[in-house]
Amino acid sequence: MSESRTPASEAHADLEADAHDQRGLAGRVDFFRRPRSTLSLGIALFVLFVVLALLIPAHPLTVEQRWLEWMRDVRKPLLDHLARAFNWLGRGIGRALVLIAVGVPLLVGRRWLALVAYAVAEAVTPTINSIAKALVDRPRPADGLVHPTGSSFPSGHTSFAAVTLVAIVILYTSPGPRRAAWWSLAGVGTAGMAWSRTYLQVHWLFDVIGGSLLGAAVALVVFASAQMRTAAGWSRPGRQRRMPVWPSE
Repeated sequence: MSESRTPASEAHADLEADAHDQRGLAGRVDFFRRPRSTLSLGIALFVLFVVLALLIPAHPLTVEQRWLEWMRDVRKPLLDHLARAFNWLGRGIGRALVLIAVGVPLLVGRRWLALVAYAVAEAVTPTINSIAKALVDRPRPADGLVHPTGSSFPSGHTSFAAVTLVAIVILYTSPGPRRAAWWSLAGVGTAGMAWSRTYLQVHWLFDVIGGSLLGAAVALVVFASAQMRTAAGWSRPGRQRRMPVWPSE
């Protein structure tokens, strides 16, 4: 004889199913309070990047040449080491360790949607970066202190720093006013990487600005789109929790 289910037991089962769904790939996430506004901001940043890529000349602008000369004038051993540390973090083993350090907690915590969004952002950014490098084909400054490959615009190191730091803020802080301090730190970190690329004389000033725009744009668009897509799926009738029907007295 099968055990009959009461409305209370059905409600409890529905709550457990909802909790399971929230832990899964299709669970609700709240990366932003206003994901549509964030998506619009990300698109706007990407449009700025595209405009810059279309307008940037092959030769350096006056402000870029003066900036590079200033970087040469302020060279010091301590700054050399700092710039080379940034360089290490943006390539090879250093880059891999950064990616692992950000991604492993998501894997351990079974934050599947967050992990997928992070992976997509980190994959899309260098792909667009490489395409832009091939299309713009801007020469690098001469006599760099390190010897990267490829053309100059946009900066791959800076786009990596921007997408990663923006992703860290999105993934590991809650939406709200307190996030402002973390956004500031992400901006400082991205600016540090941008400075290092010009200090090492491997990029012009607008190369690192373009890289910053690209990385931030991709992160905002990917995470906002993921939240909106998940919210749309959650709001479908089949995804809504069934309310128990209590017997009338």
